Amino acid sequence: MMTLARLNKMTGEGCGMGRDEDYKAWIRIRRKLSSPVSNLYGLPSPLYSRPLQLLSGLEFAAANVALWLGCLELREQHPLWPDPHPHPSTGRLRHPSIASPVAPGLLSLAKDIGVKHGVFPGTRIPYVATIDFTLEVGLPGGTRLVHWSCKPKDVLEGARNKKRIWERIELERSYSRATGITHKIVDGTDFTTQLIGNLDWLCPLRSQWVNPNIKDRMPEFAGWFMRSSGEPVRMAIKHAAERMKLEDALARALFRACAWRGDIDIDPFERVIMSLPLRFDTKKRKHALRVKLFGGDNV
Repeated sequence: MMTLARLNKMTGEGCGMGRDEDYKAWIRIRRKLSSPVSNLYGLPSPLYSRPLQLLSGLEFAAANVALWLGCLELREQHPLWPDPHPHPSTGRLRHPSIASPVAPGLLSLAKDIGVKHGVFPGTRIPYVATIDFTLEVGLPGGTRLVHWSCKPKDVLEGARNKKRIWERIELERSYSRATGITHKIVDGTDFTTQLIGNLDWLCPLRSQWVNPNIKDRMPEFAGWFMRSSGEPVRMAIKHAAERMKLEDALARALFRACAWRGDIDIDPFERVIMSLPLRFDTKKRKHALRVKLFGGDNV
């Protein structure tokens, strides 16, 4: 059960606070944390040494997609505090759409829209609600924040507590409007099993992403690969490796990293068959998904 002492201890330890590598998710995966209806994931990422704390298969898929689409920062299980608090942009220069350095508390927003805020079970302590993801995304000349609420479509449409779920989403939307943050519902219908499987396979580890032997050589590798792109994938990798005098393992790691970052313009919605030429993103599906989930035509 939550107590004021425990709540103060969590905030004192910085849970739900910080930016980038120093961010601590409000809900963290522990041995005693379990869920009867979803899986829990600690996902490595190229952005951070810390694993991402993900509470469902949809959050796992969404995190993979957010990283692939090029988010600059990802804060998972990010608190929407019940009382006024520093704006989520604190620690960066504010985007012009953000009018105040202080964000309103969720208690007052819930009252404004006629939605019950809620308390921790068995207490009178206001519940600390969380948004699944707060993302920082790039724009020409600056960055801005995007909120993602992740709920599967079948849950949104058919859950027994559907009314309460939509009330919570409306409260999250209200918070996003009040703070000048773009809000998106991510219901999983934009993701295919093939896309998520490919991204999970292609996404480099942090240790690879900061390794100069990989990161600094990606443009050259992609250039040599593309010269043989009409050949089967394994042969194009082999030719690039021969040109750059690379070991097979390093060449394969470079291929995956280049395909994930976009140096090699792969279509990850399609299966990668090593004995056939690579399929490229001629339909610009990555750009279309980025515009839909990040918002705006210039992201």
